[in-house]
Amino acid sequence: MPTPLVSIVVASYNASKTIVETLDSIKNQTYSPLELIIADDCSQDDTAIKCEEWLAENQNRFVRSKLIVNEENKGISANFNIGVRASSGEWIKIFGDDILLPDAIEKNVCFAIKNECNMVFSRVIYFSEETKEELKILPEDDYFFPVSSHEQFLTHIRNRFITPTPTWFYKRELFDKLGGYDEHYRLLEDYPFQFKMLELGERFSYLPQVTVRYRITNTSVSNSKKSTGKKKQPFFEDRLAVFYELRVPALKKHGFWGSLIYYKMVYFFYRKKIYSKDNSIARYFYGALCCVLSFFRKY
Repeated sequence: MPTPLVSIVVASYNASKTIVETLDSIKNQTYSPLELIIADDCSQDDTAIKCEEWLAENQNRFVRSKLIVNEENKGISANFNIGVRASSGEWIKIFGDDILLPDAIEKNVCFAIKNECNMVFSRVIYFSEETKEELKILPEDDYFFPVSSHEQFLTHIRNRFITPTPTWFYKRELFDKLGGYDEHYRLLEDYPFQFKMLELGERFSYLPQVTVRYRITNTSVSNSKKSTGKKKQPFFEDRLAVFYELRVPALKKHGFWGSLIYYKMVYFFYRKKIYSKDNSIARYFYGALCCVLSFFRKY
């Protein structure tokens, strides 16, 4: 079997407590050759220092390794672009502060070459950083889309079909074709990337094996949507922008009016729920309304 160069791009930000564990999981991969690029987004802790020390001790494991430290915080999408564009591998594996299982890259390479894929995603174990407890495994065993790119795209816009981003494994030429991650959405790199990918006729292929342990923390970017109070949360604002700028036009274009009404109502009440005083009655009403509106999502 061919052994193409795989570039693992780690985007780090204030990950001092976890970065060494992440890098060790990359070093312990059963696959070679590997290139490691670390793009640190102006961390305020000693993440960059730990990366530099770790690379000095382990650089011989890689064909090439490099640490890039941004002078100012650029956001997740831009940071991934910086890392990927500094890499040279035929295949790309993007990563945050999670953990690769030892044979993750080997499994992805074998699957991608055998099935002639451009984009692969696989199963992931979510675990709590605080308790180390395994929370869930996604997707389910029967989760697979053996359908065309267009059908995947329709599923994507109607049901917010999101593949686990830490498991993505794709060809460099796909990244170049899409022009990288959309930096207009600073904290939401995954949805716009796969939206454009599917819209242009590419598709996801599913490797039904666990390859990544995904770290859940109270301070993760996605958990910012759980904040209360009137202050706007950047991550949720990016989600709203993606909805109105990408999904709404697509839903209209394909005539999914039921789904459009459903999501508009959900986002309206979801926002009210987040940015207003916590109210159990309002929360139950919101849940009941979502159940009723979900009937229209099939139209």
